[in-house]
Amino acid sequence: MTALTASDLTEQQRELVRYIVVQGKSPEEAANLAGYHPKSVYRTLRLPAVAAAVSESIQLDLAAVGAPLAYRVAKSLLQDEKVSARVRADLSMKVLDRAGHITPTRKDLVPQQKAFSEMSRDELASFIERNQAEIDKIEGELASRAKDISVQATEPAFLI
Repeated sequence: MTALTASDLTEQQRELVRYIVVQGKSPEEAANLAGYHPKSVYRTLRLPAVAAAVSESIQLDLAAVGAPLAYRVAKSLLQDEKVSARVRADLSMKVLDRAGHITPTRKDLVPQQKAFSEMSRDELASFIERNQAEIDKIEGELASRAKDISVQATEPAFLI
């Protein structure tokens, strides 16, 4: 399967994408400007090539305009003493997190456990040994919920 590119679009489809993404028009308004019937625009937007072009245009617009603008807004709010300390602290953490500068939490430092199917015999034995108390507790709970379904032996009743 080949990747879809802007060259896969007709000129009319390119205009539709441009009106929606770059100019921020509603789909109905963009359809009218691009020469589509307003009711057919949603069918056109679901075409794989058009949907891919919309997605790609949004990504390019976000990288070129949205991200730098968001950064400048965040930076100005962080520097503005009139903005509450709580908002500035929250924004600081978000900016640092997105930039990859947040110290890992305890949860992040815990190594992820292998799936049981990927563990060796020794690793499984070690896991069982480390978690035996929890295993016993769960087995006890399950046993207490179990119902006896064995057949009770009774004296056969003979009629004479």
